[in-house]
Amino acid sequence: MEQHDLQTLKGIGQARAKVFARLGLFTCEELLRFYPYDYQDRRAKVSVSNLLHGMTACVCGMVALTPQETMIRKGLLLTKLTVVEDTGRLHITFFNAPYAKTALQVGEVYVFFGKIEVKNNRFEMVNPVFEPESKQGQTTGRLMPIYHLTAGLTQYAVRSAVSQSLALWADAAPDILPPTMRQAYGLCDIAFALREIHAPTAAETLQQARRRLAFDELFLLSVGLSWMKQGRQQSPGPRFTPLALSDFEAALPFRLTGAQRRAIAEAQADLTSGTLMSRLVQGDVGSGKTMVAAALCLMAAHSGTQAALMAPTEILAEQHYATLAPLLTQFGVSTGLLTGRLSPKRKKALQAEIAAGTLTFVIGTHALLSEQVTFANLGIIITDEQHRFGVNQRISLARKGQGVHTLVMSATPIPRTLALLLYGELDVSVLDELPPGRTPVKTYVVDMGMRARIDTFIDKTVKEGGQVFVVCPLIECTEDTPDTLQEAVSEQARLQSLFPARRVGLVHGKLKEKAAVMADFAAGLLHILVSTTVIEVGVDVPNANLMVVQNAERFGLAQLHQLRGRVGRGKRESFCILFHTGGNESLARLKLLEQSTDGFAIAQADLALRGPGEFFGTRQHGLPTLRVADLSVDTPLLEQARQAAQEVLAEDPQLLTHTALRRHVDALMEKLGE
Repeated sequence: MEQHDLQTLKGIGQARAKVFARLGLFTCEELLRFYPYDYQDRRAKVSVSNLLHGMTACVCGMVALTPQETMIRKGLLLTKLTVVEDTGRLHITFFNAPYAKTALQVGEVYVFFGKIEVKNNRFEMVNPVFEPESKQGQTTGRLMPIYHLTAGLTQYAVRSAVSQSLALWADAAPDILPPTMRQAYGLCDIAFALREIHAPTAAETLQQARRRLAFDELFLLSVGLSWMKQGRQQSPGPRFTPLALSDFEAALPFRLTGAQRRAIAEAQADLTSGTLMSRLVQGDVGSGKTMVAAALCLMAAHSGTQAALMAPTEILAEQHYATLAPLLTQFGVSTGLLTGRLSPKRKKALQAEIAAGTLTFVIGTHALLSEQVTFANLGIIITDEQHRFGVNQRISLARKGQGVHTLVMSATPIPRTLALLLYGELDVSVLDELPPGRTPVKTYVVDMGMRARIDTFIDKTVKEGGQVFVVCPLIECTEDTPDTLQEAVSEQARLQSLFPARRVGLVHGKLKEKAAVMADFAAGLLHILVSTTVIEVGVDVPNANLMVVQNAERFGLAQLHQLRGRVGRGKRESFCILFHTGGNESLARLKLLEQSTDGFAIAQADLALRGPGEFFGTRQHGLPTLRVADLSVDTPLLEQARQAAQEVLAEDPQLLTHTALRRHVDALMEKLGE
C-alpha cells in the first residue's frame, strides 16, 4: 500500500507534522493505526433535575437570553448565558470564547457537554462544547474517541486528521485476512474496523471493530513467532554428544526429580538432532532449573563447545557461579564469572580466556553482551529469568557464535496465555515437581494491629536459629509518600533499635555493596535482612525461614509468590507474613496467597486481576506493544488467532500468496530484531 505523508491532509503543515512525529506518526496509514485509548460517552442527555456536582454530562436546552459579554481585565473575556429545559436552568460561562455570542442564538435548542459544578444552589458549566440539537453527531450524541497527546497537539487536531485519513484511505487499507478466514472467525473487514474504532456508531459496532483489530494483533504475533520457530527448526545446529545422565547424577548430593530428568531428555533430543534448539524450561520457585542447565553445559563441554549463562542481576549470576562452578569442575569444565564489578585487569584476562576457548563455561550479566566478549566456539546460551531481558538481547548473545543452541529458564510462573506470546517461538519443558525436602510455606495476611506480635515472632525465629527477610516497597520516604508506606531505611533502623542484640542488614538496588551484604546474610553473619524487591529473584539462603512483606498490597500476586519462594529452602518450618494496609479489594486478592502455593494458579489469578503488566513490565519482554488486545480477557481470541496462524502457514509456509500478511510479518520480524 502506498504511504501518504500527513502533510497531504488539511491543517497539517510542516510544523504540525513535526508534532505528530513525536508520537511516531508520519503517514496517514500510521494515523489510522493510532487507536483511541478511551471513549467519552456523549450520547445520553441528562435533565437539569438529575445533575450532580462533579459529573460530566450532556444537557439539552434552549438559550433563554442573549449571551452577555464582560471584559474582566485585559485578555480575559467572559461570555455568560442561561439555558432552560423542562426541569430547570443551567448557567453557562465561556472564557475567551468570542465565537459563543454569535454562535448561540436565543430561542434555539443546543446540546451542551461539560463538567457540572454547583455554586450558590445553581448548576453551572464552564467552557462546554456544544452543537445544535438538530445537527448532533460531531461533538455530542456519539462515543467520542480520546487519543494520547503530546505538547502542541489537541484532541480536536488528532480527530480532524483521523477523520480525513478515514475518508481518503480506509477503503484502501490492505486486509491481511482472506474473506474465508474472516467468515470462519466471525470478523468484520478491515475498513469497517478502522472506521468504527475511530468513530463508533454504536457500542456493538465498536466491539466488533475492537475484536477484529485485536485478532489481527494476536494473529500477526502468532504467525511471526511460528515463522521464527519454523525457521529455527530448519536451521542446522552443532550436534552434541549425548550425556550419560547416571554419571552426572552421581556427582550430585541429591537425586533429580522425574521432571528434571524429563526436561534434560527433551533438551538432549534437541541438542543431538543436528538442528538448532530453542527451548524454555519453566518451573515454579525451587523446581531445579539450574541442574537442567548444568547438565546441558556439561554436554556442551564434552562436545567441544563453550556455554554461556546470562542472569539479570549480579547477585543471581554470583549465586549461579557458586552453585555450578564446583559441580562442573568435577567433570573438568573450567568456569568463569563475568560481571560489571570486575576490575578492568580481571575482566580483560577473562575475555582473553573466553576468546581463546580455554574457558569452557562463562556465567555473567549483561556484560556478556559487550563487544569485547568474543567466543572461540559458542555452542549454547542459557538466559535465566528471560522475561527480564528483551528478545534482542538474547539474539545479540546468540550471534556471538555460528548456529548457537538456546535454553531459556524462567522461575516466574507465567499463565499459558502470556507464555504463548512471550515464548511462542520456543519448545517448552515444564518442571512440575519440587525436589524432596521442600516444604510448603505457611502464609498469613495480617494488618498493622499485629505488628508487635510479628516483631516478637521475628525475634523468636532468630533465637531458634533461623533468619528473616523483611521486604519494603520503598528505599526511603519522600514528602509525597503516604505515611502508611514502609520504607527499607527506617525499617532497618527500627528493627536494629528494637533488637540490639541482632545483626540487621539492609540491601536495595542503589546500594553498591549489595552483593557483599547478601553474601553476609547467606553466610549467617546477619540475622535479619531488610530489603526492597532486589531479593525477588535468585537469592538462595536455605537457613532463612521467615519472610515478612510490608504493604503487601503494593505488589502483584506473582511477585509476592516469588518473594515467598526465598524461604522454605531448608529443613526448617517456614512462614510468610503479608502486612496489608489497603482496602477490602486488595485484602481479598492477598488472601489467594494464603490458600494456594501453586505459582501457575496464582499467576493466572494475577493476570485476571491486574492485567499483563505484572509480567510484561515496561516492554522488557521485547515484544511490540499490543494496542488493542487485552491478554487478561482475550484468551479465547488468542487461541483462535493461533489456530488461524497455523492454518495459513500449513497452506502457505512462505506466505507467497499472502502478500499483505507477508509485509506485516516482515515488519514485525524487524521489530523483534530478527
